[in-house]
Amino acid sequence: MMYKTGLCFLFIILLAVGVSAIPPLPYEFYGNVSINETPAEVGTIIIAKVNGTEVGNITTTAPGAYGGAGTFDRRLVVNGAEDQIGEYITFWIGDQQAAQKVKLYAGESQKLDLTFTPGKEGSIDASVTPSQSGTIANVPTDEETPVATETQTKAPLFIAPIAAGLALFLLGRRE
Repeated sequence: MMYKTGLCFLFIILLAVGVSAIPPLPYEFYGNVSINETPAEVGTIIIAKVNGTEVGNITTTAPGAYGGAGTFDRRLVVNGAEDQIGEYITFWIGDQQAAQKVKLYAGESQKLDLTFTPGKEGSIDASVTPSQSGTIANVPTDEETPVATETQTKAPLFIAPIAAGLALFLLGRRE
């Protein structure tokens, strides 16, 4: 019985250690696209990159347009990592970069017309203020945060699985 209890305890600890962070929500784009002032052809692949790494792509299905504003329309979905939030997204067709660049925010959707013109690569910052700014709970600043007292401190989250494992261990010894 001790062997089973110890195994359960070890499993619970490994489970708690193996939990990873939830990735941020994607940033979605749709709009018009032109290459040298002419609408992009159907089948053109637009690639989104952050720091040179591809984070999303879409293939145009209509001349001069990618994605759509409708609820179920396809969009250029950018899946950036948490440490990329605030970095610039650049848009590419082959080796040609769009004039527009946008800062990565999580959970946003934006109409963004892309123009691919030689000599204008990444020159237009089309970043928007995140729409979530007015809906996120007011997080207190350092000045507003009360100083923690001994009665206000909370146990770290990792103690729960250890306590559960210890309880299983003690209950197993009763038999």
